[in-house]
Amino acid sequence: MLVCLALNGCKRDGSSRSLPSSGAPAPVDSAPSEALIAELEARARPRLQPAADLPTRAEIVALADELAIAASRVASPTSDFRLSHLAAELRLRMWRVGHAEADAREAIELFRAASKSALAADATDESCRDALARAIVAAELARAPSVLYRDVYTLSKLFDGAACEAVFAGVLKTVEAYRPSSEELAALETETLKQKAEASMGATPRAHVVSSDASGVVLTPPEAAVGPAVKVVAIQPYGSKDRARVVVTLSGPTSYRVGELAGPRLFVDLERTEPSRHREIAVGGLVETVRQAARKEAARGDAATRIVLDLSTQAYRRIFYLPEPFRVIIDVATHPPEKASFAPGAARGVSRIALDAGHGGSDSGAVGPSGLREKDVTLDIAHLAAPVLSRELGILTLLTRDDDRAVPLDERAARANAFHADLFVSIHCNASESGVPHGVMSFVLDTTRDEVAAKIAARENATSLAASSQVASIASGLRLAETGTRSMRFAELIQRSTMASLAGRFGDASDQGVKTAGFFVLLGAEMPSVLFETSFISNPAEEKRLATADYRQKLADGIVNAVRAYREGR
Repeated sequence: MLVCLALNGCKRDGSSRSLPSSGAPAPVDSAPSEALIAELEARARPRLQPAADLPTRAEIVALADELAIAASRVASPTSDFRLSHLAAELRLRMWRVGHAEADAREAIELFRAASKSALAADATDESCRDALARAIVAAELARAPSVLYRDVYTLSKLFDGAACEAVFAGVLKTVEAYRPSSEELAALETETLKQKAEASMGATPRAHVVSSDASGVVLTPPEAAVGPAVKVVAIQPYGSKDRARVVVTLSGPTSYRVGELAGPRLFVDLERTEPSRHREIAVGGLVETVRQAARKEAARGDAATRIVLDLSTQAYRRIFYLPEPFRVIIDVATHPPEKASFAPGAARGVSRIALDAGHGGSDSGAVGPSGLREKDVTLDIAHLAAPVLSRELGILTLLTRDDDRAVPLDERAARANAFHADLFVSIHCNASESGVPHGVMSFVLDTTRDEVAAKIAARENATSLAASSQVASIASGLRLAETGTRSMRFAELIQRSTMASLAGRFGDASDQGVKTAGFFVLLGAEMPSVLFETSFISNPAEEKRLATADYRQKLADGIVNAVRAYREGR
């Protein structure tokens, strides 16, 4: 059950009930026939009748997944939004009946997808209907009517048309008591206008949420990203007793499907790919071995590669992709991600922290005008913070690198997860081409509409701006909203604590605040995570400061004090 695409939805041969059940499973990139679309709609609609008896949750989840997969393959936006809407309605009904958060989160994403597809099909009324449904479920999940007011206010500025305006106005009137301040509304409207302008220039293709249930989540790339036949370049496992990450690097993008075999074994079938020479890797712990083998795609005879993880026990899974280079990330764990509540003022359990010194080895990171290297500064700050965290706060600290060595971005979050860290701080030095910008800045994982933030993310990721922007779509599919809230609070504390630490001798230091951007190193971390840009090493004055032991110690003290404040509930 734990690694199926849907609860109780896998057959013994590893195929999934969330794929079309007649004949061989259809390839991920094949378009469903009109007959299949009609059959799916005929199965779904009766289950949405108020008086209808619902079958088991497993059956509803499997049917919703079938609808979502079909929606991701159709060429017609009209069929896309129709199928996505039905899938969302099924998940919504399960949420209202069973109150499982996985159903609410999946309904939110499906309504979002349906709204976008409806807009592409010029069905504005349906688009605003599904956008409103998404906002309502999000507010229910957050148990916060104020969230509904903000979301609906934003929608009222995004959508044009009398019908939409009337619907939104009615909802806003109902929750008028939760109206935020005029200043907040003005900020929302400004941000919404930016969104609207960017939407007119085209959006980043969204990741496909193939499955999201109690056993985990599976994301696949949008069809636009799927290219010709590619090769498996490398398979890199990072294992521990109860958690593991397997990174499959390919020569180009492809699609894939996931299933379960007896054993227990988890497989990922990579479409149109050729395996590498290294067919078996011993890992140990939760993942005993990773194996790969060539296959033929049954429907078309295309080459494919099956990656098999031999597990020591049943495991929860989270599978997604990263661009440039294209990688499939397979995360497994014996326990699901913890859902720690966020209650301002309440003490939070923090006994372990992962400090990630950016760059290292052959990757020097940014280099200042006089030759100061980012990798040296970040490692020293981590070394300064770690003993203070241990001595003063009694917190166990993991350094993702303890010396001058290169550690892949994919491995850094994996190490933090395996360590069961409660917090993750990735330490960096900022840089710009002009050398003029200055100040302290912190980032959390999310989409960004700030050009400066986007460029910083692309530099740290060593990718293009377009690739970094895809992280927003991926992060959305991984359901990181709860962790994101805690990450934002932790980032705010880092900023505040660091500025207080610098206030004496370095009182002119500039507070650049907390921003959001798509950083690969934060993606997949199971705990509140912050990327801390200590100062601009490209700025001559700040490079000079970063070269001093005093300035580095005060930056390290800022991290320590932020951890203390976070643990105390501030």
